[in-house]
Amino acid sequence: MILGKQYVLVKRSRAALFDFVDHPVGEGLGTPVAVCGGKSIGNLLEHTVHCYFNWLGYFALQLPVGSLKVEGCTSMLQVRELYDRVDGIMSAFLKQYEGNLDEPITGVHDACGPTSATALQLFTHVTTHEFHHKGQIMIMCRQLGHVPPDTDVSLAFNYDI
Repeated sequence: MILGKQYVLVKRSRAALFDFVDHPVGEGLGTPVAVCGGKSIGNLLEHTVHCYFNWLGYFALQLPVGSLKVEGCTSMLQVRELYDRVDGIMSAFLKQYEGNLDEPITGVHDACGPTSATALQLFTHVTTHEFHHKGQIMIMCRQLGHVPPDTDVSLAFNYDI
């Protein structure tokens, strides 16, 4: 249950990012940013989806490899649809493993080979990976001339006490 609550905070932070990117950046999702190795905001959003699909979907839930198609992030509508699918994968993952957070999950990861990780480690990996790239996206927005808002989880804090 605790990881489900934590994931709600991740989604709230993600929503703040998406609401911002949707308006000033919009069609510029594919604009390469030189200081970020020529990557675009869309590239990083798609990369993060792949991380969730690969580690939680294919590795932990053992879904057939390739069954979670990602067809690019060229619009915020596509981005939101992809992350709705991420939410579904996370929901299935939490349902299956929430009671066994420290039990090793073993298998073969396409890029890493034979691997063993606990559900807690996998949850931590995919969510911190998303936040890492969210920070890079904030830098990209600034490089493209947009001043992003605060998207930290601290937005959920109660400051009116």
